[in-house]
Amino acid sequence: MMNLKEELLPRLVQVSIDIDANENIEKCRVESMNQWTKTSDFPISLPLFPFDSIIKLNLLDKSTKTWSVGRRRFIGEPIFVPKGVQEDDGYLLVVEYTVAIQMCYLVVLDAKKIGEADATVARLEVPKYLNFPFGFHGFWADRNNSYKEI
Repeated sequence: MMNLKEELLPRLVQVSIDIDANENIEKCRVESMNQWTKTSDFPISLPLFPFDSIIKLNLLDKSTKTWSVGRRRFIGEPIFVPKGVQEDDGYLLVVEYTVAIQMCYLVVLDAKKIGEADATVARLEVPKYLNFPFGFHGFWADRNNSYKEI
């Protein structure tokens, strides 16, 4: 998602998938939403690794809203789960890794409320045997608490 030509530029794309009544994919589009020619044009400062925040960007008015997990806690890539028909009507699921106690949590956020104090809908503790280090994508675990890394 970065352009490595002259300088690093934020790159936004919109992915649209049209599905018919039988759940067959009719059309898939990836459209560039990029309108910036230099880094200073981008309306927000992107966080540095490791990641601890989600930034919601309104492309119409260039406003931003931020949710942060807090100090010495880091998050993986959020997943949007739609609830209704409006663009931000749904939930963001994100895995939080808390360094101090080496625990993972599944955090459920109300996408409409990013930037507000009550954005967090739930924070569920992941069982210790299913914890994984920051940046790890996941694994399969069976009922006997054994797991296979992926």
